[in-house]
Amino acid sequence: MAGEASGDLHASRLVRALKESAPDVEVLGMGGPRMREAGTTMVASPEHLGVMGFTEVFSKLPSFLSLMWKVKKVMEREQPQLVIAIDFPGFNLRLCKHAKRLGISVMYYIAPQVWAWGQRRVKFMASFVDKVAVVFPFEVDFYREHGLDVEFVGHPLLESVRVDGDKTELRRTLGFSTDFPVVALLPGSRMQEVRRLLPGMLTAATLLSERRRVELAVGAADNALLSEIEKIRARFDVPVRVLEGRSSELLYVSSAALIASGSATLEAAIVGTPMIIVYRVSPLSWAIARRLVAIDSIGLVNIVAGKKIVSEYLQNDIDPVKISDELSELVFNEHKRRELIAELDSVESSLGRPGASKRAAVLALSMLPESPA
Repeated sequence: MAGEASGDLHASRLVRALKESAPDVEVLGMGGPRMREAGTTMVASPEHLGVMGFTEVFSKLPSFLSLMWKVKKVMEREQPQLVIAIDFPGFNLRLCKHAKRLGISVMYYIAPQVWAWGQRRVKFMASFVDKVAVVFPFEVDFYREHGLDVEFVGHPLLESVRVDGDKTELRRTLGFSTDFPVVALLPGSRMQEVRRLLPGMLTAATLLSERRRVELAVGAADNALLSEIEKIRARFDVPVRVLEGRSSELLYVSSAALIASGSATLEAAIVGTPMIIVYRVSPLSWAIARRLVAIDSIGLVNIVAGKKIVSEYLQNDIDPVKISDELSELVFNEHKRRELIAELDSVESSLGRPGASKRAAVLALSMLPESPA
């Protein structure tokens, strides 16, 4: 059961790994097009239900409830031997609880970040999750201390964010010149993120381009976001390329990036691209988050590093002038670039080895009554 675009990607890799290890295994799924392409029999799709923030969920609550009811009915009818939840915790935790009531084994892969925002929910999880496959090493002790059976499998981005080859040639392939630095803007994979973050990102990038010659590009997570990105881009009198589904390659050829808080910050760390994190939700969601979140940073790259190595501009502190100044330093100050790239290398090393999908598949298959693993 996967929710958003990143979950669909990681789920598709897991499905392929499951079928490679056990060709006869049948996989039913809730997810998106990548899961379908990997050989999943799709029973439901949460596409277009991705939201950011606490209050924003309410506008789509009827759709969420309808989808949840549908997946529960599939569980009751099909009686699978194992349910695997992938991220999407507000939705998946309730489905996991229902699965356990039906006597179905439950594995959580890419576990909820309850260490950040909901530590009281760990005991709730422990009552119905049989195995947790975590992607960050520090999560092992946290979940184990709260009574869960946990195993570190590494981060799946190490499989999908692998860009090799000559940067100069790739720049040409992507349509850039080789004479000026590239700055990437990654405003997120949800429509709300694009609308809230891209205008400020473009304002900061435009200020930079007025002082120094750079090439700008926006990474679109999928086709559904293209029209909104084009609409926002048209309001700015500066050349900006838009690349769909090629964020890893864009980051690889970029000298620096403005990135929405999320897994894209880890993508940038893996390819060694200096970055600035930008994020904004509704004022009410932010007020709720400040009461619930128990950590100092929201950027995954900073959380994994255990310290703030990348600047975070959040809510009303999103200042295009300050962001532009810092962006200029990341692009043109070679000493600062080298320092940050060294920190990002340490983050990448802490994510484990490639092969998370295979290790998660072996773990999942070992939970079946007649294990083929």
